[in-house]
Amino acid sequence: MSEQHCACCGHDYTGKFCPVCGQAEGDGRITWSWLRKSILLLWGMDSRSMPYTIWQLIWRPGYLIGEYISGRRQVSYPPVKMIFIVVVIYAVLKQLLGLKASGLEVAADGNKILFIVDWLVTHPGWGMIFVTMNMILPTWILFRYAPKHTRHTLPESAFIQIFMSTLMLVMIILSRTVTAFFLLLIPFYYYITYRQLFGYGRWSTLWRTVTCFLVWTMTMLTIIGSSSNILAGFDPVTFKSTCVTFTMIAVILAVGYWIGRKNYRPQRTDCQQ
Repeated sequence: MSEQHCACCGHDYTGKFCPVCGQAEGDGRITWSWLRKSILLLWGMDSRSMPYTIWQLIWRPGYLIGEYISGRRQVSYPPVKMIFIVVVIYAVLKQLLGLKASGLEVAADGNKILFIVDWLVTHPGWGMIFVTMNMILPTWILFRYAPKHTRHTLPESAFIQIFMSTLMLVMIILSRTVTAFFLLLIPFYYYITYRQLFGYGRWSTLWRTVTCFLVWTMTMLTIIGSSSNILAGFDPVTFKSTCVTFTMIAVILAVGYWIGRKNYRPQRTDCQQ
């Protein structure tokens, strides 16, 4: 291999990267090829292809997410970067194709609750990120003692929901451009993902997934109601109902956590058998 001269720091070296500053071999004048590679890199067409990752997320979501949180991150396009690119793609498609955010028109005038709901409906990209983030805590608690990925952390649970946000946005895009049937797949995908990811059986996965959605629904309604209460002024009745709802959520999560911990059986290694 011939000796290279780094255009960045001026160091002479042999190899593909400068050992002093890390610049790649051949980085010099900007060419059409360099521009093409930069654009492909921006839109996820590099070695860890974003389209391939999205296909894996559709075909085997739980296994892909499990590989990522287990440390095999080279198999996946960076999820945080991916979700923001998908949001931008949806916004571009919405402008080009004149996509409607929903088949329903929300009359938000004069109603604080409908105003908040209207924002979530008309901004499905950011709205989907917000609503899926409310699945972090119930998923972390109810699947804490799963056969696979036991004792996963809250940051790992957050990355699980980032992947799910991307998948849900893809389903929304397909529902707007192909058929609304894809929206019906969202609950199904959560069940499949959790079963592949955490390794519970059919019924154990089902009741935990349903409980997650129950807690999510109660949380979303409470957040929307509390937000409208703050916008409209303090209301003692709404405040009391909010406290009651959060107490119910805490009890549901505590019971689910206790059941998971009580039934947890650590996997025995070969040395223990």
